[in-house]
Amino acid sequence: MQIILLTHERELSRKTNTGQLALAAFPEEVKSIVWSRTAPDNDLVAMLASQQAKLLFPASDTEPAVPIDQNALDTDLAESTLSNAQAFLAPAQSIVIAELMPSQVVILDATWQEARKMLRQSAYLKTAARVSLPPLMPESAFILRRNQQEGGLCTAECIIALWRQCGRAEQATLLASLFTELNSRT
Repeated sequence: MQIILLTHERELSRKTNTGQLALAAFPEEVKSIVWSRTAPDNDLVAMLASQQAKLLFPASDTEPAVPIDQNALDTDLAESTLSNAQAFLAPAQSIVIAELMPSQVVILDATWQEARKMLRQSAYLKTAARVSLPPLMPESAFILRRNQQEGGLCTAECIIALWRQCGRAEQATLLASLFTELNSRT
């Protein structure tokens, strides 16, 4: 599975951009396309139109990224000794089927306000097939930005969760470590 970060131009210069962690650590698996309202990337538009790629975005009508064993998810998240960041590192107890994941997942790499604007101003994103993370994900551990959406995750946390879902624990663990390091800077 390839992760495509559709990056808002303002995100490129932010020191708190967590998508850059994944790009630097996994250049073969993660790529970035700078979002443009007036000149969308033609290849991305075609991939979304053909459903070769799906948009990761929270919504009630999205399909889960993979079938979830809710009992295993509840057990993972009920571990009271785990911090939010550590919860992403907890071993998956459910069997996940990577073949059900789309071959490419598009993540809007932006603040929540910018992501909603990108979605609203891009017809191809509005009509794109979507996947979402399972309900009851741990709350975001991201502390470097204000005005976070309740229940929302930063870009790195989304990638960590996706990789956990499809059995890529090694990549998820490495990215979680990089994220924790960035998030602890003051």
